[in-house]
Order: sequence, then C-alpha cells, then structure tokens
Amino acid sequence: MEKNTEPLKNVEARIEKLESNIHEREAQLKNRAGEFKKELQKELSPEEVVKKYPLQSTGISLLFGVLAGKVLRAVVSQPSEKNIQQAMHLKSEPSELKSAIGSIGIDALRSGKDLVFNYLKYYLDNKIQQKKG
Repeated sequence: MEKNTEPLKNVEARIEKLESNIHEREAQLKNRAGEFKKELQKELSPEEVVKKYPLQSTGISLLFGVLAGKVLRAVVSQPSEKNIQQAMHLKSEPSELKSAIGSIGIDALRSGKDLVFNYLKYYLDNKIQQKKG
C-alpha cells in the first residue's frame, strides 16, 4: 500500500511547490508594479518635467500666457466698430462678470509669469553655480 500513496504524495508535494512558487511570483509582480508606479509618478511630476525640459516648459508657458491673454482680451475688450450700435442698445459699460473674469485672468497671467521667471532665475543661478564650482 505504501507504493500506491507514494505517487500521490509526490503529486501533492509538487502542487504545494507550484502554489508557493505562484505566490512568490505574485508578490514579486506586485512589488515591481508598485516600484514602476512610483517611478512613473516621479518621472511625470511637473517639477521633473520642468527640470528636464526647462526651455520647452518656458516656451509652453509663454505660449499659454499669450493665448490666454488673447482670449481674455476678447472677452473683456470693448465691442468692435461693427457692434457699437448693438452695444449702445444693450449697455455702454462692461458687465460685472466680464470685469471679474478680466481681473481674475490678469491676476492668473501675472502669477504665471512670476512663477516662470522665478523658476528661470533659479535654473540659471544653479547652472552658473555648477559652472563655477
């Protein structure tokens, strides 16, 4: 009878070994996925992107500021000559909403400009310090 149970024990041992191997591999995959997620978040963080591509980031910020300024100017500006008659009928002063949007937009543009120039100054100072040291 011992011979009959021996293959069964070998199969059970093999199954246990395979299950432990599967659990081990699963834990390794989870660890690798967690590490990959952390690395990906670090690589795609805004600070890393700006450090990696400072000139491109500055250019994009400048382009965004110009486009945002044009959009805000279009919203806030006085009516064109074609629409003067229509504007006179509606209202001669800009609405409170347009004034508020304009003020917020101007503040946002100034803040963005300040951030870009401060980072550019910081970046250039670091580059100069690296060349000196």
